[in-house]
Amino acid sequence: MTTDRQTEIRAAQTAEDFEAFARLVTLYVDWCRERYKDMPWLVDMAFGHQALDKELENLSEKFTPPNGKVLLAVDGDSAVGGVAYRAWPDNICEMKRLFVAKEAAGRGLGRTLCQALIDTARKDGFHIMRLDTSRDMVEAIGLYRSFGFEDRAPYIEYPERLKPMILFMELPLGRN
Repeated sequence: MTTDRQTEIRAAQTAEDFEAFARLVTLYVDWCRERYKDMPWLVDMAFGHQALDKELENLSEKFTPPNGKVLLAVDGDSAVGGVAYRAWPDNICEMKRLFVAKEAAGRGLGRTLCQALIDTARKDGFHIMRLDTSRDMVEAIGLYRSFGFEDRAPYIEYPERLKPMILFMELPLGRN
């Protein structure tokens, strides 16, 4: 799928693709650290709880079929955005790590990646997509709501201190 003259959305397949996704996830963590600089405990606790360091070591294992999938927004030879889903039982998947690098911001790539992931998950047979995000990420929440995601009860556990900060959402994908 091509988004404009420069950017192509494609599934990660090679070791280089997963290295590019890892770089984007690292940029995302850095962005979170800047956004929450007054609450560094939040970023440390959230990503520590999610075992992000271990995830980054095994991205290709964690996010390739049947476990999941990564989509990249690629300009020329550079990945400038990415998103993934992780497979859960019962035809449910979870959106993970939607991020667009600063140099590609403002071009609608977050929306494009989100739509591409939803379409891919539907084609892959999933009936429900879930996600969690910080309640302060109003831009992301607005994006998710524009696709029809609705608030839902927690589907995973977080430490008590984080629970008030996390919003859980869900989108029915329909049956194929």
